[in-house]
Amino acid sequence: MPMFKRTPWAVVVLVLAATAILLLTPGADRPVQASTPPKGPPPVPVRLATVERTDVPQSIEVVGQVQALKQVVLRPRIESVVTQVAFSEGQVVRKGQVLLRLDDRDLLAREAQALAERQRLQAQLELARLELRRTEGLLAQAAVSAQQRDQQAALAEQLQAQVAAQDAALQALRVQRSHATVLSPIDGRVGLRQVDEGNLVRPSDAAGLATVVQSDPVALVFAVPQRRLSEVLRARDREQTALRVEALDRERGGASLAQGRLRATDNQIDPSTGSLRLKAELPNAQGRLWPGQYVTVRLSTGQLDDVLAVPRAALQRGLKGTLVWRIQGEFAQPVPVQVDWQDDERAVVSQGLAAGDRVVIDGHNRLKPGSRIKILAGAGG
Repeated sequence: MPMFKRTPWAVVVLVLAATAILLLTPGADRPVQASTPPKGPPPVPVRLATVERTDVPQSIEVVGQVQALKQVVLRPRIESVVTQVAFSEGQVVRKGQVLLRLDDRDLLAREAQALAERQRLQAQLELARLELRRTEGLLAQAAVSAQQRDQQAALAEQLQAQVAAQDAALQALRVQRSHATVLSPIDGRVGLRQVDEGNLVRPSDAAGLATVVQSDPVALVFAVPQRRLSEVLRARDREQTALRVEALDRERGGASLAQGRLRATDNQIDPSTGSLRLKAELPNAQGRLWPGQYVTVRLSTGQLDDVLAVPRAALQRGLKGTLVWRIQGEFAQPVPVQVDWQDDERAVVSQGLAAGDRVVIDGHNRLKPGSRIKILAGAGG
């Protein structure tokens, strides 16, 4: 009987000890799970392009401004009143065409007066010459002295000088009267008029009467960065003719407006911009270019034949120079390249790539050596 009473307490103690051990053991109440390998980084989305072997035209594209080869501000040469405006604003005019007429009645009166004075002096000269001939006849007969003959000769020469002076004055008045008719000095397009019929105009007027600009051909002035100067000079020395220049419309997706030739270069580099100003001449028979207009200028400097070309967007700067990300299978690797020439769109490489290689043109910032890639829709290659 005493043994039977001690046995339950021993069992209770054992049960409590086992329970405590289970509660204190980490993870004892969790089911056992199978281990899974860690996941790798997700693929990097990129866009690709294919390296091509092709001929690459060399050109420089900058912004330029159209200028008139000739521009004339018409100003009055005399003070008078406008009697006729013989042009329409914006009209194409020819050299020698009448544009305006000024009141010339005062000049006509002064010219008539000067002509009458000349006729008076001419009559006196004729009379003096007749008297000189008579005096010379009388001198041969010893009827007059030599002094009288000399005085008559001097009078004739004096009147002849007065006639010559009056001829000059008459010619000056005729020149002044010609200024009453304003002619176009060049072929071109006339601008907005500054005066109307009835206005009093003077030579000192700052605005003038109108402006005529030569519209065909026109000049195109633009600046080339100093880093591209050697390319331009080599092309100029290599080509037998002037370099080709094309004007492109900046508002209509680069549509061609006109093509011409390079005509002149400035004599120094602008230190404030680090560029050299160039001037081209372009035909403008269709009137697509206007003085003062800004256009995109494409200066052709030659062509590289049978070279490896990649999009300019594929080039990246690394610690060891220029590189591209080349795709091998599903992974990207950085490859150093040697760039021989580049513009805003394409680059020519001579080392590091081969025709048919695929390179990354978008998505570089997330790439690391050996990164797995995902090609986005619309990617080249």
